[in-house]
Amino acid sequence: MSRTNYKLMLSERMEKDFSKWVKQQEVPERDMYRFLHTMKGTAGTIGLMDLSVFCGTQLEAFAEDSDTLLPADSLQDLMSVLRSYFLEEDAPANVDIAVNLTKDIPTNDLFVLVIDSDAELASYIKESLEEHGIQVVIALDGKKGIELFYTLQPQMVIVDLQLPDIDGFDLVSRIYEPARNQYVPLAIVSTDDRIEHQIKAMEIGATDFLSKPLNMSLFVPYVLNRLCHQKMILQETLYDELTGAGNRKYFNDVLIQMTTLSEKTKKTFTLVLFDLDHFKKVNDSYGHPIGDEVLQAFSQLLLKKKRESDYFFRYGGEEFALILPDTTAQTAIALVEQIRVDFAEIAFTDQLNNLFHVTFSAGISEYLQKQGTLIDKADQALYQAKKNGRNQTMMYEIATHDLRRQLNIIIVDDDSLVRKLIIKQFAGWKPDDFDINIEEHADGISFIESDWYKPEENYMILLDGVMPKMDGLEVLSHVRSQYPNENIVISMLTSRSNESDIVLALRSGADDYILKPFYAQEVVARVQRLTMRLFK
Repeated sequence: MSRTNYKLMLSERMEKDFSKWVKQQEVPERDMYRFLHTMKGTAGTIGLMDLSVFCGTQLEAFAEDSDTLLPADSLQDLMSVLRSYFLEEDAPANVDIAVNLTKDIPTNDLFVLVIDSDAELASYIKESLEEHGIQVVIALDGKKGIELFYTLQPQMVIVDLQLPDIDGFDLVSRIYEPARNQYVPLAIVSTDDRIEHQIKAMEIGATDFLSKPLNMSLFVPYVLNRLCHQKMILQETLYDELTGAGNRKYFNDVLIQMTTLSEKTKKTFTLVLFDLDHFKKVNDSYGHPIGDEVLQAFSQLLLKKKRESDYFFRYGGEEFALILPDTTAQTAIALVEQIRVDFAEIAFTDQLNNLFHVTFSAGISEYLQKQGTLIDKADQALYQAKKNGRNQTMMYEIATHDLRRQLNIIIVDDDSLVRKLIIKQFAGWKPDDFDINIEEHADGISFIESDWYKPEENYMILLDGVMPKMDGLEVLSHVRSQYPNENIVISMLTSRSNESDIVLALRSGADDYILKPFYAQEVVARVQRLTMRLFK
């Protein structure tokens, strides 16, 4: 299979732009800015780092929003320099220059949440940690930080003491219990390192208090140390402290045991997956402490109703699992339906003593020897229950195989090379429990005018920051104002590395940002992490 010559493609596209400039005789300054912005990101992404750096320095000479017309003749020197980066005196003709798409980019589950209003520092922390394979997501205020803590479930949280909307001590106090249950280290950082602050940090349950400015040569090993310690502790525990249910590790162990036993004895067993309906709205409307009460009530009901021989687990977030040995799916339906009715009758109380109720959806799959992935079948049945309106139980049937959940990855970037690189890399990602559909748009207007949104599906939008016709930030604001947030994750692809642009993107609703140039594998790794919450 021939390799794609991305360098040649970039050179040809550049020459088309040059020809257009000469023909027009004048070039709007904002078009020059866009051209250099695109060249900076694409050149670095395909490995032409010298060209990327050069374009970055030239960007400073042009204004992004200027309508000034530049004579094409005045750009001849710049055009000559740009052409020089594509000349290879010793390279034989027609040599295929391939982009290295197999560079070893870490894709592990190490994940840190940084809650700090100093976007420049947060971005520096992000860059430093991601060089060591630790993914980082930033929240610029406490409200967003708490939301990301509960939805993304990081392995560590770093909180600045001074946040624009909440005191850092207060934030740590709010997330301390769930963090303790998962042994998540909580580090408070501050320029004010008075001893009374350090003492208070320890009293409210923070793992560490770190003084700013951070010594990054020590900070990175420190974070790696804390993450390693947390992983070792989790490997030794079997139960979720909040709910009393078995944890994910225990679930995996029991599932292997049950499968092995079933293969030997030829006896079947059944898996049930539960998902509390619209649980994010419970947290958003009533607060996470009340959300925890709902999780505990559901678990207490299950632990009371299940047989002694059954196994009950917290599968992730608001999703739970029940393994029923020596039980058919048809038999399991009666038990699950009774639990569903009983749970729907439980009245919960908010802070104002108003009553509300919560329901769940369930998917059931019976294990039959050599019948494929049990979890995938139960997940498909659960998806069908939710698609049918929630608050119901569905049993997996062969006819439902086409009802697998779907992640729509939408790439909105005016650079066709970037789109091609990302699409090529995603071709190697084959998740077990959902299908991937990739869609691309060359500009923001064509994207928002397309019939792209279906309420029952999930979306990951990779959005370029600088595009013609409609700026990426405008597209971001449109999506966040017109569509719900629960099933749409947005990551900005941008060469803008200055603090004000990052702040604007995050405050406008971006879940993350990826700086150009980037490795295509890095994009896949971040999408895997950021979309994890969509399939819980």
